[in-house]
Amino acid sequence: MLWFEENIHPEIRQVIRMDHRVYEGNTDFQSVQIFDNDLLGRVMVIDGAVQLTEFDEHIYSESLTHVAVMSHPTATRVLIIGGGDGTILREVVKHKDLESVTMVDLDGALVALCQEHFSSIQQGAYDDPRVNLIIGDGARFLLETDQLFDVIIIDSTDPDENSEGLFTDDFYASCKDRLAPGGILVAQAGCPAFQDSVVVHMRERMQAKFRFGGFYYAAVPTYIGGLHAFSWASDEHDLSQLAETGALEKRTKPVTRYYSARSHKAAFYLEP
Repeated sequence: MLWFEENIHPEIRQVIRMDHRVYEGNTDFQSVQIFDNDLLGRVMVIDGAVQLTEFDEHIYSESLTHVAVMSHPTATRVLIIGGGDGTILREVVKHKDLESVTMVDLDGALVALCQEHFSSIQQGAYDDPRVNLIIGDGARFLLETDQLFDVIIIDSTDPDENSEGLFTDDFYASCKDRLAPGGILVAQAGCPAFQDSVVVHMRERMQAKFRFGGFYYAAVPTYIGGLHAFSWASDEHDLSQLAETGALEKRTKPVTRYYSARSHKAAFYLEP
């Protein structure tokens, strides 16, 4: 019997039984393991950290995507930075009133692996004609493009040598420059219980550049710590106030498994 052991926090370890090995190898940027577990379904691990499981990836993906998109009453253009597994893209393209979706991911080999081994949960998202997939550096893309976006979604790994460029003052300034008037920026912000430094970073570096900013949360069982944080910022839309008043009815809610008007409101009340 084989077990995968995750120890991204020195004091805490999580083990998951590997019932069937699907893939193990390295791209030019990171190590990747994919295996099946009878309870969790297919699991993907990047650089020793669980990134997704079929069991609960929808909680993370729907939370990161729909809270931001539903809070923008007239969004037509969305940019995803990262998100190589395709699950955020799957959720974004559910919004049929969007005109274009641009996705920029550094690791083309990872995108290909996920298209091969997670096609069932991607639900054909890459085939949507509105999607423009770019393999490249997200920070550089923002510096070089002249496009403006209504919503920018940052689906990065936790800070490491491959993603450190997505956690700088210059990067957040570039995001602000590429947001259209009324635009919303949202990013994953780690586990607040065990990664409080990420939460502090987001508050002091990302949110400080905007008029409004804050966090919302979702419970994702297979992420160590359970409760996961998402950081948001905007110069025009106060997402926490919108959630409080329920003023989210200008957009049609897509079909989802976890996200709802109730979960949207509750996400702003959860505490780490």
